Amino acid sequence: MKIKFIHKILLSLFIGLLAVAQATAQDAVHLIGSTHSASFALNSGNTCEWNVYKVNAWTDQKDAVLADNNGLDDNDDFLFVGGVNNTASINTTWRNPGKYYLIVEEYNGGSGGCSARKSFAIEVVANASLAFSALTSNVCSDVGTSFSASLTVDTGIINSSKFYPITVKYRLVGDTEDRVVTVSDSKLFTINLGIINALIESNHIITISSAKDRYGGDLNIITDGGENIHTRRMYALPEIENITY
Repeated sequence: MKIKFIHKILLSLFIGLLAVAQATAQDAVHLIGSTHSASFALNSGNTCEWNVYKVNAWTDQKDAVLADNNGLDDNDDFLFVGGVNNTASINTTWRNPGKYYLIVEEYNGGSGGCSARKSFAIEVVANASLAFSALTSNVCSDVGTSFSASLTVDTGIINSSKFYPITVKYRLVGDTEDRVVTVSDSKLFTINLGIINALIESNHIITISSAKDRYGGDLNIITDGGENIHTRRMYALPEIENITY
């Protein structure tokens, strides 16, 4: 009986190590500030625990260094939402850039104390950016007050459609509060300038203040060359007097 018990423990450890070894680099890429859910099918009567480990390179040991999540300062690498890490479904907010392994371990609720683990490789990036593709547009004032300006969005990821829709906050000159627009993966920033006088030339300045991806992750707004500001110049229409014939 004792030999069979030891055999079960060794088999459990082997399965757990094998499961952890199966993860590949960058199973997922997230933005700083984003919150993501993870879940698995927990067997009835069993318990589980989730942990996050940080590595410098994907070739490092996956579970050597626990990531920081004490919740006491801004240095946290991540946070389990609500502090919950022992249920089949959890939510994790990522706070610092780096390479991480999210590992769940399931424990046999019966005799033997067996367990198995599974890992998921996550990279958190801080260099995602957003800017206007063009800083000016010039039109006649009879084209209407609604228009779409193209955005340049760089998440550093080839398949970035999962980050959309993006929520963008912006202001027009004279605004005292941010306006909000939702941007799809077409990257078109669409706004309505409101009432204008078609007989008077006018400039409408739109300034982007912040942007977040669909998971609440932060995109850096490029401001060095004023790339977050678009000026919509609307030329006045000539006023034609009545024709004398």
